[in-house]
Amino acid sequence: MIRTLLILLLACSGSVHAQHVVHRATPSPAAQVRMDTEVPDELRHAVDALELDRSGIPRLDRVRRLFEFMVAEDGLALRYQEHPTYGVAESYARRRVNCLSFTMMFIALARTAGVDAYAQASEDALAMRMTDNTLVRANHVKAGIDIEGAQYTVDVGWRSVVVERHPERISDIALVAQLHNNNAVERLAQGDHAQATAEIATAIALDPASATIWSNAGVIHWRSGRHDPAEQAYLRALELEPDHIAALGNLVGMYRATGATRQADRYDARLQRAQASDPFSQFLMAQEFMAQGAYEVAASHYRRAIRLLPNQPKFHYSLADAYRKLGKDRAARRTLDHALSLEQRRYSQRSIPEAAPGAG
Repeated sequence: MIRTLLILLLACSGSVHAQHVVHRATPSPAAQVRMDTEVPDELRHAVDALELDRSGIPRLDRVRRLFEFMVAEDGLALRYQEHPTYGVAESYARRRVNCLSFTMMFIALARTAGVDAYAQASEDALAMRMTDNTLVRANHVKAGIDIEGAQYTVDVGWRSVVVERHPERISDIALVAQLHNNNAVERLAQGDHAQATAEIATAIALDPASATIWSNAGVIHWRSGRHDPAEQAYLRALELEPDHIAALGNLVGMYRATGATRQADRYDARLQRAQASDPFSQFLMAQEFMAQGAYEVAASHYRRAIRLLPNQPKFHYSLADAYRKLGKDRAARRTLDHALSLEQRRYSQRSIPEAAPGAG
């Protein structure tokens, strides 16, 4: 079984007791979005000077020119860094972005140039790391533009994404909620529980229907010693999304730690059912079995991940590796060839690739 404490972090994620929150004025969702996506005057003037909104310039050319301006040495020269995650103004001031902050800035600037850009988020993208015995799984965000019946993407962090489901369009409010969700997780990693609590409260206020944000709120409460609010947050996540892998795993871990064995077993059964239909969980299980040398079991989990999500090169590469370890050279070559074919197709898809050094 994979580890049960998960944080879903939009990378490149009960009640909140007031005494644990750094007190500050709480703006409305619309005001919060304006604060986090406001384009500084200096940056707006620089984009205006590009004259991207002139009549006669095709929208796709505007998109390409804006992207080049953002990453070129003689433009903004933005550089990729995974964290921290900044709003538009601070990203501009520091010239540092991850996939979320780049997407926010690109959308804001594109709209000033007359291009109706919007945010897209994958349901779950497989990018992960271990921090303090916590598994961080990441979603992925990028910008979308519809031009003459075709959809284009602007994605500064696509090279860092191992696998992802088909992305869906999200609102500006949901995008900004993920900014504060990221900030909360980043603050938690620094041990700043008060600010983590404040940030996750802002994220919940913006997007109270996000199971991922509620699950992350539970982790923050748990790590801050607030066990009852943690349980309430996990249960709220499951009300919103009954098969939410992270909330189920977190809840099982919490009940095991507190000796609530019957409840742990009940939710563990739900977790196993959810994992059985989740390609990412199957892949993570396979990775753990590979590390233990159980290659046949690992191969079975890789094959299940592939059945659930067939066109992801990483799954096929990993299965080929398991076959090699098992001495099944013919199956390994066949699987590797298929992985290469899928990867070539992925790289040829219509998109504007990341160009900033250090991204990935």
